[in-house]
Amino acid sequence: MDTVVPPDDIEAHGDSDDEDFDLYAILGDSNNGAYRQVEQRTGPPLAYVAEKTRHAIEAIHAVFWSIGDESGDRASAQAAFHYSVVSYLALHNMLAQVADHAAIARLLAMSPQDLSMWLDVIAAEGSVTG
Repeated sequence: MDTVVPPDDIEAHGDSDDEDFDLYAILGDSNNGAYRQVEQRTGPPLAYVAEKTRHAIEAIHAVFWSIGDESGDRASAQAAFHYSVVSYLALHNMLAQVADHAAIARLLAMSPQDLSMWLDVIAAEGSVTG
């Protein structure tokens, strides 16, 4: 059985015939086919940007739960949460985590502790360096 490896990942996979440990075949594209571009930049480290984005996600989550169910502001908080989560996942090359449109609702329904654990997993499994 041939292993599917995107052309830009061939060097990372090497010539291994061990199909049981081909992470690309197991996990697929962590960005779920999202737009990609190689960039060279000068500015704040992306890990710093990701850290600040994480704090925004946690703060928006808290605000969302402090707003009453009948408030029209809840939709704005949900939108801000959605865009922040997508940005955080993009920074970590993990956009596939929100391919399911119900993912944001599930994240909003989490306790602050569970959300923090989920963000920890994204930071540990993703990469801000590509």
